[in-house]
Amino acid sequence: MDKPLNEEQLLSRAWTLFAKDDYAGVLNVCQHGYTHGVRSYDLIRLMLDSLNKLGKAQEQAEVTLKVLGENEYPPKVAAKLYFRAGLIFQHQDNHDEARKIFQQVKILDPDFPGIEQRIKALNPRRSPSGSSRYSYLLETGLVTAEQMARVLAQDAKDPDLVLLTDYKISKTDLGESLARFYNTEFVPFSPSKEPPFELFEKRRLDPDFLKRYGWIPFSQEGQVITVLMTNPFDLGRLDEIKFIYGTSHIEAKVALAADIEQFIEHFYKQIGGGDDLAAAFDEDVEASDTSGALDISEAELSEQDSEVVRMVNALLVEAWRKNVSDIHIEPNPHARHCMFRFRVDGTCYEFRKVRLALARPIVSRLKIMANLDIAERRLPQDGKIKIKLPERNKLVEYRMATIPTLEGMEDVVLRVLASGKPLPLDKLGLSARNKTTFERMIYKPYGLILVVGPTGSGKTTTLHSALSYINTPERKIWTAEDPVEITQEGLRQVQMQPKIGLTFASAMRSFLRADPDVIMIGEMRDKETAHIGVEASLTGHLVLSTLHTNSAPETVTRLLDMDLDPFNFADSLLCVLAQRLVKTLCTNCKEAYTPSAQEVMEMGMEFGLGWEEHAREFLQAKPTLYRKVGCSQCVNGYRGRLGVHELMVNSSGIKIQIKHRKPTEDIRAQAVTEGMLTLKQDGMLKVLLGLTDMEQVRAATG
Repeated sequence: MDKPLNEEQLLSRAWTLFAKDDYAGVLNVCQHGYTHGVRSYDLIRLMLDSLNKLGKAQEQAEVTLKVLGENEYPPKVAAKLYFRAGLIFQHQDNHDEARKIFQQVKILDPDFPGIEQRIKALNPRRSPSGSSRYSYLLETGLVTAEQMARVLAQDAKDPDLVLLTDYKISKTDLGESLARFYNTEFVPFSPSKEPPFELFEKRRLDPDFLKRYGWIPFSQEGQVITVLMTNPFDLGRLDEIKFIYGTSHIEAKVALAADIEQFIEHFYKQIGGGDDLAAAFDEDVEASDTSGALDISEAELSEQDSEVVRMVNALLVEAWRKNVSDIHIEPNPHARHCMFRFRVDGTCYEFRKVRLALARPIVSRLKIMANLDIAERRLPQDGKIKIKLPERNKLVEYRMATIPTLEGMEDVVLRVLASGKPLPLDKLGLSARNKTTFERMIYKPYGLILVVGPTGSGKTTTLHSALSYINTPERKIWTAEDPVEITQEGLRQVQMQPKIGLTFASAMRSFLRADPDVIMIGEMRDKETAHIGVEASLTGHLVLSTLHTNSAPETVTRLLDMDLDPFNFADSLLCVLAQRLVKTLCTNCKEAYTPSAQEVMEMGMEFGLGWEEHAREFLQAKPTLYRKVGCSQCVNGYRGRLGVHELMVNSSGIKIQIKHRKPTEDIRAQAVTEGMLTLKQDGMLKVLLGLTDMEQVRAATG
């Protein structure tokens, strides 16, 4: 390994060796990368995992602390590394060192899962004054000896449950008593805890068996398996667990019997692939015609067939209900699970994990629904799925793409194309000035209107909102779209089919022979489409289209670079509307605050000319802004999205700039002089209205 490899090559080689159980080889690759400056968390984690597999626990702890001493990592990453070292010291019964390291973890990441309980469990404990699980409750006076005697006399009832319900002892106090008696950590039930898929993959454990004997596998760190037990002092049960997993590295923690039952039900619902999810829906799902699809192999689905069908149906319906824009299905052979992620309001979040064995059947089921080849796993495929919700008479369409990944697996991404109605212009977030001007433009009898922005910025939504304003029986409106995402009665909508030659350019030529008043083109992707669009707008038609550019003035330069005649283009253009989407603050939990004078001054400098005029009301009253908080009704303090806009109207001054092929900066300066607000300025005005915050505006507009 003389020639230095880049990080991607190093990690690829290391993963290959790790999959072959060549842990010494992984160490060599990682150490080579480390000495050549590759210090990423992924590389360090592989190095430590390999040391774990080789049984070198002490060396793993030393390497971890050495790496942390030599490098600076983000707090959350450093916390993960310190935590690994702390676990090793804890398993070596070096509790003082483990406690110090866990305290460092808490400083770096106060929200690190379970860290407070670990620190608490390692604190020096007083020996219990008696032999009872409940000595702490007696010592602190939470219950009297007489009350405890009555509780223990009820043989038919669980004493823990009686204390919680009849004597109103808090779970925290009861947990502290159990933790002190068993000298281990108390673990309450948490619905956010993910099942340890690898432990359930190793052994097929019956849930009734686990409930009967009061234990459940909880997690695994390296070679150490953590289990929850109602009685960690039950050595016979511990020996049985060690036999089941074939290891003596078992760490027992205490939990209430009721909590263990909840964990068992919670884990098996997720491992079982979402029976609870499927049961949550009353609708049946009717798939589109799949007569042309290949027969599914019996060996692939077998007894899981009905389970997979119900799960896929439930997943598609749940995504529609949650207003999800994209569904990501990501099998992970190393972690032994398949993850579902949803994208909502532009942000991905984890929705559910199921066991890895369901990954291929799920993908095959989706391929059948999309009329794809289920036998082909080596090449990417594209297709569409249509489902109908009979009780709602709702048709929902999904655009599906499969991509081959590691170990013969495939990722699937589904874009949700709900056949929705256009939003009214009032709901797009246009300022009063921009809305009035834009409405005036779309009522023009001819000309070219462009809506621009990156993918996913809402351009198609804005165009359909504009068309809904002028969609009357007196106007013939043709649209060419790829795909048709929003349908409107009265529009003649055409789906592009590039494979058979039906492109935007060919559709435009056909439209011009079909007596149009208004033409909407999904995107001006090429020179030919742009030329035909300009010609159509000059011959008495209103043409609306989109373009992938960053700002309104830049759009002019881009189209001129497509060899458009500047004089024809200057005469045809009506306006360019650039837009972005920003997340809106949750109305339920957003918090008002008074910004400092420094913050207001910085906002004024960022806004530029016209700040005093546009922010007059904000500056004259007591300045109030809003910030995110977070609650059960939102995601990280945000709920929904709002458009920020930059509307450049083609005035006489702009026409002169276009005809003389002036650069973008000159066109922007002319537009601003005539009153155009930039994307950032429009966003900042929405910040003053309490709709969003500067973090979102800066992220969207730069």
